[in-house]
Amino acid sequence: MKKPTRAPLQKSWFSTIPKNFTPENKRDLIFELWQKEQREFHYVAMDYIAKWKDTELMIDDLSLLEFLLTNHSWWDSVDTLASNFLGRYLRLFPNQRDTVINSWRKSQNMWLRRSCLIFQLRYRSATNFTLLKGLILESKQDKEFFIQKAIGWSLREYAKTNPTSVKAFVHESGIQGLAKREALKYLSD
Repeated sequence: MKKPTRAPLQKSWFSTIPKNFTPENKRDLIFELWQKEQREFHYVAMDYIAKWKDTELMIDDLSLLEFLLTNHSWWDSVDTLASNFLGRYLRLFPNQRDTVINSWRKSQNMWLRRSCLIFQLRYRSATNFTLLKGLILESKQDKEFFIQKAIGWSLREYAKTNPTSVKAFVHESGIQGLAKREALKYLSD
């Protein structure tokens, strides 16, 4: 089901969710939606999370987030969750950042590694470029398409804020191929 068809149905359904839903009820609902095979339920879950105010996010949401990223994983859901939910989570709970990133950056799960690369996409000038560079240097030899694409995408987004540093890093780091093309896409060489 395409979004134009799903959106009005979803909006109507969201209005039936009790206003006094507890945090546990909300997380149970997300978990239940995510366990369904059809992707549309996953999109509904992500749109529901997107409606949450920052005050509704809890430090314990990390386990839910990791579950969502590692089950029924595909680029569209991972990208939405990483750049929105994980990005917001790590801004709200900055003391969790090193623990999460250090655990996920070496994970066997490619989607967790990709999430480390793209969680700062919306951070703009608040991007920790030192952290991003370290993650990229660790990942630059990874042959996985989705990792290379994430490297380029994260640099391209940060280049909107700091093009000079991104261009210098691309040339100094030796990243190649897809990652380099994506990073320099809108920068003159």
